[in-house]
Amino acid sequence: MAKNLNGDLSIASANRLVDGVVVFLDDAGQWTERFNRAALARGERAGEILLERARAEAFGVIDPYLVAVVEDDDGTLQPLSLRERIRASGLTFDAIAADAVRYA
Repeated sequence: MAKNLNGDLSIASANRLVDGVVVFLDDAGQWTERFNRAALARGERAGEILLERARAEAFGVIDPYLVAVVEDDDGTLQPLSLRERIRASGLTFDAIAADAVRYA
């Protein structure tokens, strides 16, 4: 199932199996929680290669897929879709975890 919006730039994302945390594939082939460390694919073919690499490095994560991003003038990346901006920020996960602890 494709979860990528149209875009020239993309990064690979998945969820870690152990705790469900959103992770991104970095240039070294490691999964990181830091969005700003994600490996960037420029162009459709580069995105296909990045996705294949993400699938090959999928030990410990589930369902890697491409996320369309835009690059600001200063080089900062930001996901195109609201859903992916929320996933990258981690805000809802932190809020849910805080409520779970409070009500436990």
